[in-house]
Amino acid sequence: MRGRGLSRFGGLGWVVVGLGAVLLAGCATGKQAEVKRLQAQSAYERGVTDFVEGRTALALPSLQEAIQLDPTVPQYRNALGFVYLGLGRNSEAIEEFKRAVELDPRYGEGHHNLGVAYSQLGNWEEAIREYRVALSIPGHSTLENTYHNLGWAYYNVDRLREAEEAFRLVIQMEPTLVSAYYHLGLVLVKAGRRDEARAAFRQARELGPDTPLGLSAKEHLKALGEGG
Repeated sequence: MRGRGLSRFGGLGWVVVGLGAVLLAGCATGKQAEVKRLQAQSAYERGVTDFVEGRTALALPSLQEAIQLDPTVPQYRNALGFVYLGLGRNSEAIEEFKRAVELDPRYGEGHHNLGVAYSQLGNWEEAIREYRVALSIPGHSTLENTYHNLGWAYYNVDRLREAEEAFRLVIQMEPTLVSAYYHLGLVLVKAGRRDEARAAFRQARELGPDTPLGLSAKEHLKALGEGG
């Protein structure tokens, strides 16, 4: 997981990011406030552990408890958004990610994940807007993830030049990433650039011959007239 996302890129072309430790800043204004903050952090960590270990339904009440105890931490809202996405409750995920970035407009992972939630609903233009906001924030820590997701959103609205640029940037940042070559191949097929598409699919196949995307790249090569 590399400490910053749920998974590597899959067939849908996106990945959510930013589920990790929260550092609480500032000093307590009183003993009761400090206790509530610590209880909130404990509930958050419990929810994150449940979610990462596949107990998505159990994570939900813990993260709701964290927010009830301390509604000022954007990471708690972000994590609850993760859980709602995992449960297929995309509209509720959007609301949590929105609240996260309202609490901290410079929270790049929150904007990124809001883009993911919009993508899940097919709201590609809204997704593009949020990915671009995330990329505009100095110090945003998951550039390759966001560019990858941005490329997929551009692909889905037929902005193929911009999709190609995004996936090529991802390849520059992570030259062995199977999904970047695979999705670049899809873009190039859609653009009618079959020779370049074959080259991208070959890279995906060679880098991940036994992965779902590598196997799918092999099928695309066959469709483009090249033997597997």
